[in-house]
Amino acid sequence: MTTGAVIFAQNNDTVDYVKLAVFAASRIQKFLNIPVSIVTDSRGWLEQTYPNHGFDKIIDAEISNKYYRKKFHDGSLASKTTEWKNLSRTTVYDLTPYDKTLVIDSDYIINSEILKSALDKDEDLQIYSKSLDLSGWREGKEFQRINEFSIPFYWATTFIFKKNNVTESFFVLIKYIKENWDYYTALYNIESILYRNDYAFSIAIHIMNGNQEGYFAQELPGTMVYTTDKDLLINISDNKLKFLVEKQNHLGEYISATTTGLDVHVMNKISLSRCLDE
Repeated sequence: MTTGAVIFAQNNDTVDYVKLAVFAASRIQKFLNIPVSIVTDSRGWLEQTYPNHGFDKIIDAEISNKYYRKKFHDGSLASKTTEWKNLSRTTVYDLTPYDKTLVIDSDYIINSEILKSALDKDEDLQIYSKSLDLSGWREGKEFQRINEFSIPFYWATTFIFKKNNVTESFFVLIKYIKENWDYYTALYNIESILYRNDYAFSIAIHIMNGNQEGYFAQELPGTMVYTTDKDLLINISDNKLKFLVEKQNHLGEYISATTTGLDVHVMNKISLSRCLDE
């Protein structure tokens, strides 16, 4: 059985997702020692700008003019609204070259070997539902359930699946949910009009569990640790990340926080990109 990781990277005029993916892949190779493939609509940019990228395979994403517009924050005082391409994740079952696949967002920074144990398990799907906001004061209710009275929230940021009939059905279901997004936003009382992979995965897991809480999806080891785009990543040093975390009730003020040996979902992609440049 082959095992590897897949990262999706589709650039916009604000974020070089390919650059983030090259770095994320280097962390996977360092800490998990598995090959990494990239799914991108920017093959030329990758090969020209990052010729030593180290990807196992470059998989061409379908080029589409369909995308959403989203506000990207860079700390609590700066933001920019630009295109957001997040519609390709549903194709990962068809595109992955591996029998068992770790899928991560390009802004998920691996700093430990914790996912190695998950890669050794014989489970159909492993994914995070438990999470921790590094700020310590934000409640993060939107990451507990998809709305206050609805189903549990699952992070499509990071997950592991093995290819079989069960997971194939799961990804077919996710595609169906995406194609009928207006219906499912009404059915599950989702306020956001934007399609979100997290919500689609959460709904699909709920359905696979027989429309109740169940055991189709197994929890990944540890906890999904994250910082929002209102926080700033200011330094990366080996397995240490240094942040300026938004201060409660003080707009534009921050508290310093450092993590060591923790995998972290850094939602402020602009500050992550800036750190990589430095």
